[in-house]
Amino acid sequence: MPQIMVVDDSRTQRTVISEYLKPLKADIVLLESGQEAINALPSGVPDLIILDVEMPGLSGFETCKAIRGFLQDNWIPIIYLTAHTDPSNLVEGLKVGGDTYIHKPVHADVLQAITKAMLRLSTMQAELLEANKKLNDMAHFDVLTQIMNRRGYEDMLERLWSNHKRQQQPLSLMLMDIDFFKKYNDNYGHIQGDECLRNVAQALKSALNRPIDVLARYGGEEFVVLLPNTDLEGAKAVAENFIKAMAQANIPHEFSDAAQHVTLSIGINEATNEETSGNLLTKADEALYKAKEQGRNRSVCYQSSP
Repeated sequence: MPQIMVVDDSRTQRTVISEYLKPLKADIVLLESGQEAINALPSGVPDLIILDVEMPGLSGFETCKAIRGFLQDNWIPIIYLTAHTDPSNLVEGLKVGGDTYIHKPVHADVLQAITKAMLRLSTMQAELLEANKKLNDMAHFDVLTQIMNRRGYEDMLERLWSNHKRQQQPLSLMLMDIDFFKKYNDNYGHIQGDECLRNVAQALKSALNRPIDVLARYGGEEFVVLLPNTDLEGAKAVAENFIKAMAQANIPHEFSDAAQHVTLSIGINEATNEETSGNLLTKADEALYKAKEQGRNRSVCYQSSP
């Protein structure tokens, strides 16, 4: 059921508008001032606003401008009610964000027709936003492993990096590589290799305890994890959980030189004040290289050179 907000300082006018809109089977919210309308928005944005132009306190134009400022890119139609016919006055209202006018005295059939048209536009806008959201989600989603992809990780890294710099909270990153995955693919085949990637992703996902942690497939057999509000010791504990999770998953890999099951090498790095977000990954990659040098199936923390 669509929701329509009617803002008019006249109780009689609000009652008339409400009666005229009854055939539309909408949820009608009646308010008597622009300030009331602005105050109501944080609790829920309606599908349409019908706004009187001449009101004490905030005028309809001032209210419309404030509403557009609050909603930003979230567009909903706004219809003015006015007795004015002066073109300059009408243009002023459209410039501050109104969409159309209904002249007083209001006729029921005109009000219903324009309201229906505006609600159709509102519905189309909502459907477009939802479609864009799905497209954006797909662009950040790895179809094979059902987790975030590299593009999603990079967007999340910049967001979490900004939070880290602003709030001075710890941020850790882990870069992981499936040990001897080329041998796995060469001996078990690429179809089984894809199944292995899916199983590893789900094992890692299950081992993460917090919804704020970010797991993504970085590319090929590499995975990356962002751990906000987590220092190096906390990241090491998460890495140990990953190592245990892979042992419990027990995905056979008889061609590995590290174990009889699929294992991970993990590089860990905690952000420091002088780093860039790019350095965070670079240093985790250096630690990952060390983990491979030391025999794989383990985690290593980045250490700066003496």
